[in-house]
Amino acid sequence: MKNSIMQLFLACLCFSVQALAAQPKVKSEESLFLALQKTGIGSMNELEEKKKFIETVRLEKQKIQDKMLVNVYQNAFDYYRAGNYEDARDLSSKILSIDPGFEDASMLKEAAEQLRGSSRPGVTEKIMLEDRFKSALSLYNDGRILDAYKKMDEVVKLSPNNIKAKYWLGRMKNDLCDYYYQQGDQLYAKRDYKGALDNMYNALMIRPRDARIVEYIARVEDDLRRETANDKLRSALRDYAQGRLKEAYAGLKGVLEVQPGDSKAGKLLADVTSEIEQGYIARGRKLYGERKFTAAIAEWGEAKPYTSNLSYLDKLIARAREQMRLDADEKRRKAEEAARRAREESERMKREEEERRRAEEEAARLNRGGPMEGPVVKTTTEENRRTAMRHYEEGLKYYQNANYEKARDEWTIAKQLDPGNEDVEQGLRRLDQLRGD
Repeated sequence: MKNSIMQLFLACLCFSVQALAAQPKVKSEESLFLALQKTGIGSMNELEEKKKFIETVRLEKQKIQDKMLVNVYQNAFDYYRAGNYEDARDLSSKILSIDPGFEDASMLKEAAEQLRGSSRPGVTEKIMLEDRFKSALSLYNDGRILDAYKKMDEVVKLSPNNIKAKYWLGRMKNDLCDYYYQQGDQLYAKRDYKGALDNMYNALMIRPRDARIVEYIARVEDDLRRETANDKLRSALRDYAQGRLKEAYAGLKGVLEVQPGDSKAGKLLADVTSEIEQGYIARGRKLYGERKFTAAIAEWGEAKPYTSNLSYLDKLIARAREQMRLDADEKRRKAEEAARRAREESERMKREEEERRRAEEEAARLNRGGPMEGPVVKTTTEENRRTAMRHYEEGLKYYQNANYEKARDEWTIAKQLDPGNEDVEQGLRRLDQLRGD
């Protein structure tokens, strides 16, 4: 982190020095950002991070540039005092190419241009300063206090030892305080509170301990806060009336930041907060009833910034999560039960198929008159009876459809499984009678 900051600092410094040396075109913040990436700071993907980084670069560059320009101006002024008006003008021009709003550099450049090439620069300078002094007094007598102060300030800066100019500058400064106060008072009467504060603070900088100015500023700031709070409150009420609860919530929070004691805004904020919270809770309950537990939990989570009863929301969320767990357990249990039944059914079908195969083989032997192989079934199990009954029913279907051979096969198998089954015996006797006929 320290290395990155140092690289940033050096990159900004190099940029500013090159601007003075070669007067290049001022780079944009985006190009500066791309150049700084090459110093090893790395790439940034998030747009907000880029914006913050570029703003940091801009502020740091501005600080370095301002400090450097002040030092360069001092060098230019030293050239001016030494009578080197050519270099004083050149340095002032370079300062203005970087910062066109540098008023002292503009003043120094103008003075250096007037004195450059003069055969008697001392006399020329005296005449120039006298002209500026007279111009400042003329402006002062015309009531143009601010312009007069600026012009007399130029005389003092160009000639720091000019006692007369210093005296008039102090006098004008005192009047300038009254000027700012009057301007502020006029703007306050027009309900331009920000403009009034700007002027009052200018007056306060001249007379830092003037109780009258301090009281006036306090009154204007109170009115400005009240006006700002009322504007925010009206906007919040419009949002509330149109159902934009979150916008109304943000607006009311802004009102209370400006006017913490506003009871109307406080009560309305409580109502809006409750409506937002209840809306989330109601939507969550509806989703819970539809068994959309994840969506319900999300709604209740959104309600947290607006609730005064966090434990209640935590209970709702915990209940939904518990229900999700129970549903998952039930789903798993059903899946396991279905798998078990499928296995049992498969095993039963295999057993029946094996028994059917064996019974068919035995029936085929009996029809051919061959000896019956294998042990004779002496006892009949319940499972054999059920299986025999199924074969009997199959044989009955064949019998009803006049397919007597198939019926005999089925009943023969049934007899082998359940020799004591009278229905099977009767069916076989009927088949024998049909054959005898």
